[in-house]
This record gives sequence, structure tokens and C-alpha cells, in this order.
Amino acid sequence: MNPSHPSPGLRLGLLIHGNKIWISEFVSIFLISALLLAFSALTFLIVLDEAIIRSNDRRILALNAGKQSQEKDLANLASKERIINAMRAELGDRLSRQTYWQLSDLVRSSSSTFGYDPLLLLAVIDVESKFSPRAMGQYKNGEASGAFGLMQLKLETAQSIAASLGLTVRSNSDLFRPDVNVALGVAYLTQLIAQFKSFKLGLLAYNQGPGVILEQLATQHPLSIDYYHKVLRSFYRFRAITDSLGVVRDLSK
Repeated sequence: MNPSHPSPGLRLGLLIHGNKIWISEFVSIFLISALLLAFSALTFLIVLDEAIIRSNDRRILALNAGKQSQEKDLANLASKERIINAMRAELGDRLSRQTYWQLSDLVRSSSSTFGYDPLLLLAVIDVESKFSPRAMGQYKNGEASGAFGLMQLKLETAQSIAASLGLTVRSNSDLFRPDVNVALGVAYLTQLIAQFKSFKLGLLAYNQGPGVILEQLATQHPLSIDYYHKVLRSFYRFRAITDSLGVVRDLSK
């Protein structure tokens, strides 16, 4: 056999630039390259799909957060309108629209912070000052009681409560500020209710002073509960007004 000619059993090859590459090896390289390309494309699609999923998840979370924020805003708005409706029924046009909204915001935020129905705080303010930020308290004999503002706080009491909250009250004029007066008044009422472990006794202590209530309890002296009933009457009146308007209760919680 002539050694210069390949036998029929030998592989066919290609001569590229003087180098012989066997067809079977070329096919193998092509297949491997195709597989690597397919794997790279599949990996890219998987990574792209994961990125799309994460992006959609973020969008869903953002939409849910936006929905919750919107629902909260609507609830706060409904609560403010409920408060304003109650005050308007009592005061009519005696207050400006801006003042109504300011007071409703103060009452709503304070009631939410301390867990009260905002109408209950309205009732206390109604009985204490008839919603007059410049109110100055008087005893039955006509003498000044030293109580000021919407929730009729005395300077010494207000300074004590302010100190516990990290606030500063310098003079009686500070108590004519609705934001300061309502915040301190609600905090003081909450403190008294916790001290006496009773809403009724805490409310009476707010009106008569905790020392008076403690003395009456110690001596078993009958409590004067006129103030308590006044607040409840005012509260139920406000609630009847808002219920008649179809406003949902407890939206501030």
C-alpha cells in the first residue's frame, strides 16, 4: 500500500493555513461553542427574569405602601371632618374655617397619641372653655381660678407636665397657644386616669384636683360628679351629631 495515500478507514480533514483540523474535531468544537452560547443565553434570560421579578416586587410594595398611605390619609381626613362637624354643631360660624381645621388636627393627633375617642376630648374642651383659646377660669364666687386656655390648665400643673414631656412652658401666655394647651391637657388627663386607675376618677381629678379626690376617697366623702356627667352629656351630644351625618366612628385609631 502506498503510504502517501490515507486508507479508507482514516478520518477526513480540512487543511486550514497549513494545519490539518479533522472534521470530527471541528464539529465537536462547534457543538461545544453552541452549548456554551445557549447556556450563556439561558443564564442571561434567568438573570433578566429575576431582575424583572424584583422590579415588579418593588413596584407592588410601592403600590401597597401608597395604598396604605392613601387609606391612612383618608381615615385622618374623615376623622377631622367628624370633629369639625361636631364643633360646627356647637359653635356655628363663631370660628373661622382655618381655626376649625387647626383644632380638629390638634384633637385628632392628641386622641390618636393617647388612645382616646376624639369626641371625648372635644367634650372636655367644650365643658372647660367652650372652645375659647383665650378662656380664663373663674371660681363660682367670680374670683380667677388661674386656669387658662382650651383645657383650662394652671401654670404650675402645665410646667410639671411639660417637664415630663421634655417641653418648656415659661408663662401663662404659653397656655393660650392651642397646640401647647391641648397637648399638655391630654397628657395631664391621661396621667390622672392612670394614677386613679379609673376614667371617672381621673376626669374628676382633672376638674377638682387630685389632692381633693384622694382626700374624699380617704374620708369616704361623697364625690361631686357633676363635672363627669357634663362631659358625658357633651360627648354623647357630639356623637349623636356625627352619627346622624353617617360618619364612621374611631377612624383616628
